[in-house]
Amino acid sequence: MNISLILTKQCNLRCKYCFETHENVFMTEETALRAIDMAVGENDGFVGVSFFGGEPLLCKPLIYKCVEYSKRFADVKFSWNMTTNGLLFDEEFLDFARNENIDIAMSHDGLMTRTNRLYANGKDCLAALDEKLGLLLQYRPGAFIMATATPETVGIVNESMQYLFASGVRRLNLAIDARPSAGWDEDSMDILSNQLAMLGEYILKKYTNGEDVYFNPFEEKILAITKDRKCHICQLGMRKPYIDWDGNIYPCIQFGGMEKYRMGSVKEGINFARRDSIYQSSLKKPSFCEGCAMRKRCVNDCACLNYQQCGDTAEVSGQQCRYQQILITRADEMARKMLEADERHFSERYLSPSKQKQ
Repeated sequence: MNISLILTKQCNLRCKYCFETHENVFMTEETALRAIDMAVGENDGFVGVSFFGGEPLLCKPLIYKCVEYSKRFADVKFSWNMTTNGLLFDEEFLDFARNENIDIAMSHDGLMTRTNRLYANGKDCLAALDEKLGLLLQYRPGAFIMATATPETVGIVNESMQYLFASGVRRLNLAIDARPSAGWDEDSMDILSNQLAMLGEYILKKYTNGEDVYFNPFEEKILAITKDRKCHICQLGMRKPYIDWDGNIYPCIQFGGMEKYRMGSVKEGINFARRDSIYQSSLKKPSFCEGCAMRKRCVNDCACLNYQQCGDTAEVSGQQCRYQQILITRADEMARKMLEADERHFSERYLSPSKQKQ
């Protein structure tokens, strides 16, 4: 079983695109350990635990406690990961994370940070984030870095991604501000398309020089073809239940606090009938997706994103559809040029078992 623990809703930043409420609430040790007990009770020898927030590093002692507690289950293999803004990294924690093999995904928007990632006083945190990013990469050189673009920052997406790669990042993701109020329109989407075309040329140049960097939105679209697989599988509620700070269980983070989507608690366990009902309700997709040639390479099954944008897990927004079309088009342009430049290297990168993670 894989679980996500929402350790707190509080955060030390106030990013403009954040959907979190920043409530001053924190998961107790009792709730966290009960969650681990529950996951162990449902496991088949493996338990995955994700630390999430808010900002989970506001709860460092609880993270230490969870990892320590897991060691009493000698027959269970644990994997750990966390999503963080990284501002509270220190050498003690990163040494601990390396020793315990905690995968870390850090949020950093590159130069877009100056506009969107702000302290409570309104000042940007780029200099502090850069310092913490350098520290993270010393301990976890293959760490996954996550950026978010907004209509206000879309004109510097390419520059921001290159900034992060130049900082030593090897694995990078980009999402767009998915809030309905974000303000994406055709003009801003066209700018995004042009920015990603330029980024594709940058990655191609790195590739032809023998230096591999991985931009996840392109990678997953290419691998959907070369590996003949769907690039995204949601499995709402089935894949990774989210356990809120108060111990209630939901199918994904967007549904926290919504009684309609509550599917148990760490005290009572998972209501599997309720979970299955929620999962089944997410499987229906709009008719216009059925005949789409890009369907297998699209994230149209992301129930969390669909609900955020449309208020319905089975609906796909025009904004998301357009973004996926852009990603697929630009990824294919880059992939064709990669194949023409070095077919052997392309085969090793996209057909052989992945060697990205270190």
